[in-house]
Amino acid sequence: MWANLLVLHNDREDRNKLDLHGFVSWHTCMRSVYISDERVLKEGDLPSDFSGDLYQGYEAYSFLIEVASGLHSKLFGESEIQAQFRDRLKESKLDSSPLSESLKKLRDQVLEHTKQVRSKYLIGLGKQTYGSIAESYLKENKTVSLFGTGKLAESILPYLAKKEKHITVIGRNSDRLKEFQTLYPKIDTCHWEDYSSQTSSAIIASDFFSEEWMQRIQDSDIILDFREGSKPKQSASNARYISFHEILENISETENQISHLKPIVLEFVKELAREREEEQIHLLNGWEDLTCLSN
Repeated sequence: MWANLLVLHNDREDRNKLDLHGFVSWHTCMRSVYISDERVLKEGDLPSDFSGDLYQGYEAYSFLIEVASGLHSKLFGESEIQAQFRDRLKESKLDSSPLSESLKKLRDQVLEHTKQVRSKYLIGLGKQTYGSIAESYLKENKTVSLFGTGKLAESILPYLAKKEKHITVIGRNSDRLKEFQTLYPKIDTCHWEDYSSQTSSAIIASDFFSEEWMQRIQDSDIILDFREGSKPKQSASNARYISFHEILENISETENQISHLKPIVLEFVKELAREREEEQIHLLNGWEDLTCLSN
């Protein structure tokens, strides 16, 4: 079924987020993934100067399971990436082309195998979500300012809301602020320009956060900075500043545990992909219901 699957992957920090003709693109804060089928691509669609990795066939299928399972995430085994994959390939974000119809099947099969990976190896591994990590740091803090309205902020918010904290979400996107307010009626929202620091803790879940803004939250008792690449630094105030680098270092699972588990999980994923390929071995032309894919 996926013998003609083609996946491009780039996780360089300086990468450009491209829209490639003939591909469906999936961008996260850590990586860009481009998914297609070899038969729909025309000459010139596959960029000759692409600086990332290329996966084909069931190797590409296996790689998507690995990514959606959080095996390539800095927070090993994180669960948010699975939801991001599902969201990117949901029906409302795809058209009615043969490729899109096939990607819906791809989504369902990858998620099916991702659930198997999680249930067999990753459940109970520890703090596997950014929300649970944030909540663990802020157990004693009753008031929280959450900066950002993207997927990261969305994944953190439920963990804070269920603890009955007084939460203020600060962002630039009015529609997203309204959406959060509808989902969590007890929270407050405000635009960046209207914010004044008055909470005991702050969570940075937005890449657009300047040093000027950092100064505005120095009255907080604790600052959690989830920006990828944020490094430890000395705070100019009494605020306890915790960078993403420190968050990763303080996860309860040791690097030894993860380094032991990771190759085992990767081999399990490859076995799942091999089983899927064997199921389809009698099909001669890949996606059996897409005879017109290359027309």
